[in-house]
Amino acid sequence: MKRGMVRKLSVVLIAGLMLAIFAPGCSPPVSLAQTAVPLTTIQKGSYSGVREPLQIVIRDQQEWVALWARHTSIRDKSPPAQEIDFSAEMVVALFLGQKSTGGYSVEITRAELDGSNLRFYYRERNPPPGAMLTQALTQPYHLIRLSRSESVPVFIKEGP
Repeated sequence: MKRGMVRKLSVVLIAGLMLAIFAPGCSPPVSLAQTAVPLTTIQKGSYSGVREPLQIVIRDQQEWVALWARHTSIRDKSPPAQEIDFSAEMVVALFLGQKSTGGYSVEITRAELDGSNLRFYYRERNPPPGAMLTQALTQPYHLIRLSRSESVPVFIKEGP
């Protein structure tokens, strides 16, 4: 019986020793809680009345109408703001600010719900060196709509 006990004790000690050696190097568990959130483009383009960089989440009609009026203020005739049901949806707007030439753009590529955060991934495009460009002031922007969320917005710039 002593041999059986010694063998069991040896196995337990070896297993414990291996766990102590290798466990600290293991990665923490990967969170699979991120959920893709569908989004729809309202408008995307190069000319806007918003001349400074701006990232904004709009959850009510008054804010939306004010932003739309500012955004379309460079046009002779502003089209009406798209109807949004703010009880079920919200608007996210991303403006790069004024650029000295054409060739710039911005796009919100995806949205993901991650715990209490709603992450908006976006990509900026700059003109390549030496490119022939429109010689006009531009204000690249992207406006999207998606399901309403009270989560904290986080904007994440993606690489080129």
